Amino acid sequence: MKYSSASEKKPGLLAPAVQPCTKMFPGAWLCWASLLLLARPIQPCPMGCDCFDRKVFCSDQQLATIPLDIPSHVTDIVFVETAFTTVGTRAFSSNSNLTKVVFLNTLVRHLEPDAFGGLPRLEDLDLTGSSFFNLSADIFSNLSSLGKLTLDFDRLMALPEDLFRHMDNLESLQLQGNQLQTLPGRLFQPLRYLRTLNLEQNLLNKLPKGLFQSLTSLQILRLSNNMLTSLPEGLLANLGSLQELFLDSNAIEELSPQVFSQLLSLEKLWLQRNSISHLPNSVFSSLCNLTFLNLQDNVLRTLPADLFTHNLGLFHLSLSYNQLETITEGTFANLSQLVFLTLSHNAITHLPMNAFRDLKQLVKLFLNSNNLTALHSALFQNLSRLELLNLSKNQLTMLPEGIFDTNYNLFNLVLSGNPWQCDCHLAYLTSWLRLYNDRILNTHTYCAGPAYLEGQLVFILKQEQLVCPISPGHLGFLALGMDDREPVGSWDLSVEGRAIRSQCTYSNREGTVVLACKEAQCHWLSIWLSSRQGSDSPAMAYNSSQEWELRSSCGSVRVIVSIEALAAKP
Repeated sequence: MKYSSASEKKPGLLAPAVQPCTKMFPGAWLCWASLLLLARPIQPCPMGCDCFDRKVFCSDQQLATIPLDIPSHVTDIVFVETAFTTVGTRAFSSNSNLTKVVFLNTLVRHLEPDAFGGLPRLEDLDLTGSSFFNLSADIFSNLSSLGKLTLDFDRLMALPEDLFRHMDNLESLQLQGNQLQTLPGRLFQPLRYLRTLNLEQNLLNKLPKGLFQSLTSLQILRLSNNMLTSLPEGLLANLGSLQELFLDSNAIEELSPQVFSQLLSLEKLWLQRNSISHLPNSVFSSLCNLTFLNLQDNVLRTLPADLFTHNLGLFHLSLSYNQLETITEGTFANLSQLVFLTLSHNAITHLPMNAFRDLKQLVKLFLNSNNLTALHSALFQNLSRLELLNLSKNQLTMLPEGIFDTNYNLFNLVLSGNPWQCDCHLAYLTSWLRLYNDRILNTHTYCAGPAYLEGQLVFILKQEQLVCPISPGHLGFLALGMDDREPVGSWDLSVEGRAIRSQCTYSNREGTVVLACKEAQCHWLSIWLSSRQGSDSPAMAYNSSQEWELRSSCGSVRVIVSIEALAAKP
């Protein structure tokens, strides 16, 4: 026999003298709990159960029936993985103070009529993880005080239309993880005060038009992970109080223009992981209070320019894992409160200059895993609050000068997975990364070319290493500094009398030999030797020489390199 404390004191029972805890310290709550336990009388607890004040937990797998000696003062009772299979009529009638009854992963298969009768204070009934043969309305009769009913993962295949007729005050109904394929049209009619309805993880493929007609108080509706292909016109018409709608992980192919037109209170909408290929211009036009919208993992190819015109308070927008090829200018024009935007994992090849112009509150922007080859220098110019920008896994070879000049709070910049060409066009990026290297995350970005810089970290490159052909049809290379709008000054080695300018970088046609000179001295030489036949810079053997003519906008120079093998010293 187990014993535990009870809530009422009995005359004649005195608690033993104890030393009070006067100083609070880690674990002090244990001291106070001990005082409370010592100061309370002891009452018997049912065999196979544990009692804690007004709560009883029964988890003995040998428990074959509901105990008859549950203390009368108990308010909560929980059965976990017990062996009994039936809950008889008025099984808890001796415990009229019960407010919560839970069956979790038990072997209960059958509920007799009026199984929970005699519980006028019952507010929360949870039957999770059982396998019921049938459910009828008379099982839940006389439960007018019930506020929450949970029937999750019970393998239910059908529900009778009058199942909830005695639950006038129900506020939360959980039916997740069953095998329901359809629902009776009048099933929820008595539930005028229902606030939360969870139908996730069922097999629903079609919903009756008037199914939610009487749920005028509903605030949260979960229909995720079903098999819905469409939403009937008028299905959501009376849900004017709805704040959160979960339609993700279904097979929805299209949305009618008016499907959400009556959801004036809606704040969050989940539509990800469906098969939506087209969105009508006005589909979100009535959702003036929308703050969160997830359209991830659909098959959208384009977005109407005025799709979000009326969603001025949108805070979070996810459009990743679609098939978008571009974003029409003005698509995000009115989203001045947007903080999070992801366009990753699409097929975007181009972004207009003003695509993000009005997103002044934007903090996180994901453009990774697209097909971007170039970005306009003004693309991010109004994003002064931007903290995270992901440009990884695109086809970017360079970034224009000044592209990050107004992104004062940017500290997480992801650039990996692009074929960066480390020439003069990357001078701005390398200088910017060096300037803010102490605060920027994800700076491990590598050169894909030219050959002599392949694999080098971008942010450690020196300016004189970044050279470019000056124009097609001309032999020559130039170097651009971070603040240079024109090619830097040069010095002609071959023409006497010409004014000496600050810097000149010479190179051969392939860019495998580079010579940088400043003022009157040449101070940096890079030679990339190749074993490829026909190369301008073939591999050299010991005791041999190689000659290159290097050119630039300054003129030309001749470089001769000799390799001599010296005898080893004793």
